[in-house]
Amino acid sequence: MTTFLWSQESLVDFGKYKDGERWKITNDGVMGGLSEGDYRFSDDGVVFSGKISLENNGGFSSYRSQYKKRDLSSFKKLIIRYRSKQYDMGFTLEMDRRWFVPYYKANLPATNWKWEEKEIAFSDFVKYNIGRERDGKLSQKELKNILRIGFI
Repeated sequence: MTTFLWSQESLVDFGKYKDGERWKITNDGVMGGLSEGDYRFSDDGVVFSGKISLENNGGFSSYRSQYKKRDLSSFKKLIIRYRSKQYDMGFTLEMDRRWFVPYYKANLPATNWKWEEKEIAFSDFVKYNIGRERDGKLSQKELKNILRIGFI
């Protein structure tokens, strides 16, 4: 994965600008799981890799931004340029620091290691709570209060 855009005015670039240097890995170990994740920068992006373990109630690794309030309510969609070998990923939007509060996620299907650019309307994000899909759509109020973004 390398770049995602909120619009032409707002851009995060893991390749040229290494914008992910302040991002961090969060694994399921925070809840007793055994998954491992890591990242490194390449010439054209960031490589997020790891090993997912379903043992001990595990099952995720994520690469997330720092907490910082972001008002995305003036945007309708985001564009993500990424590639993945054989696993689907997700792009997340969080509105709260507490892990058990619902968040929103958009699926990023595996690309067979080919670069793809995916447009995702904010209306297509799905509500999740503790890893399970829930009813509800992303509201304008929530878009005004995005606190953290990330990949899982």
